[in-house]
Amino acid sequence: MRSPAVILLGGMVATWNHRFVQAARRRGLAVLLVDGPTTGLARLVDQSAAAGPEHPLHGVADCAERRSDEPGDVLEACLAWTRRWDIRGVCNLREDFVEPAALVADLLGLPTPGLRASRVSRNKYLQRCYLAAWSPRSDLVVPAARSARAEEWDRFPAVVKPVGRLASSGVQLVLTPDELCEALAAYAAEEVLQLEERTVGPEFSVESLSRDGQCLYVEVTEKRTTEGDSPYFVELGHTTPAVNLTESARADLLAVHAAVLDRLRFGTGIAHGEYRVTARGRIVLTEVAVRPPGDSILALHWLATGTALEDALIGLAVGEEITPPPPPRRYARQVYLPHRPGTLAGMPVAPRAGLKVTWFDRDGVHDPIEKAGAVADPPAVRCLLALKPLGSRLGPLRESADRAAMFVLDAASPEDLDRLEAQVSRDVHLEVSR
Repeated sequence: MRSPAVILLGGMVATWNHRFVQAARRRGLAVLLVDGPTTGLARLVDQSAAAGPEHPLHGVADCAERRSDEPGDVLEACLAWTRRWDIRGVCNLREDFVEPAALVADLLGLPTPGLRASRVSRNKYLQRCYLAAWSPRSDLVVPAARSARAEEWDRFPAVVKPVGRLASSGVQLVLTPDELCEALAAYAAEEVLQLEERTVGPEFSVESLSRDGQCLYVEVTEKRTTEGDSPYFVELGHTTPAVNLTESARADLLAVHAAVLDRLRFGTGIAHGEYRVTARGRIVLTEVAVRPPGDSILALHWLATGTALEDALIGLAVGEEITPPPPPRRYARQVYLPHRPGTLAGMPVAPRAGLKVTWFDRDGVHDPIEKAGAVADPPAVRCLLALKPLGSRLGPLRESADRAAMFVLDAASPEDLDRLEAQVSRDVHLEVSR
């Protein structure tokens, strides 16, 4: 008799956010992980087996490496597991596994966001085509037409986005035709780009859980980026639930997000939509993703609501009738520390702060956020994490991977959250040498 199991694609995420593995273990499910060949996943799984049931990854039964970008590579590995395991669900954790996860789940007749939602979300051009009603004006720029597109484009400021990259990599603002020509020339010759009219206004993301197209949970996260001081759009902070959003704007934002999911025929799982709200109240779609949000946004929802979305995600993946997380009862925030270019020499903390720095170890297994507070708990710093090892060369902030350190905190009110953030920002800094 085959034992029940769940497949987690992009499984390296589970090595530092073990709430996914814990959720599977509580359901008596073995965990099967798929990721790329450079993650060292197999070694970590071997370590967990040797360490025993106290290890965060205990319960991971097997892992497989993705050997190419072809979806068939992942399909082959997952289908091989069906001979040994009773696969109850497929849960994707990372952007580059969105389409393979949907294909595997669809092939096995398991809950999935849907093939249309998964395909469209993975391509910036398709998003603008399918979701034109909520999108800015945009043009696809293929390599052979860069010069022609630059000459034709007449709406500035504009944003240039590489179609095939992840996160904020390569996304930049251009203000003039000359800047546009210069920017286009800097991308690799074979890279396909998206050119978009710049939308001005604060940025928010909407995280939602759905089952068979019915939204079960939805909340808004407020964002900070480098855009005021830089031509790039690196995210420097997140607050859940959003603070600087009127009730009417929130209602409009949630209505647009619901319409976007309906247009995508979104089925079961999590969606992460990013939007801007203009001064006139128009909601403009930046992009939508059919996978968990990045950074520590999942943890912010946990700290805010007291319920881990990871548990709901595993439940949805295996076809459960889940109990949705409750509305937020605290405010949670992630903040990235600023730095100047140079070599990372340390991360000193003022003695009065009483804070411990955790140094990120790609080969280790740890979740720096250990618990969520109760409703009436005092403001708390939940983690202080250096994202790069000592001696790393730090450059200017041009994409998410350039960020070097962050902290997460929560409080019962936005005012308490602001005060604690200001205190931590005074007590902690990155030491950078030339």
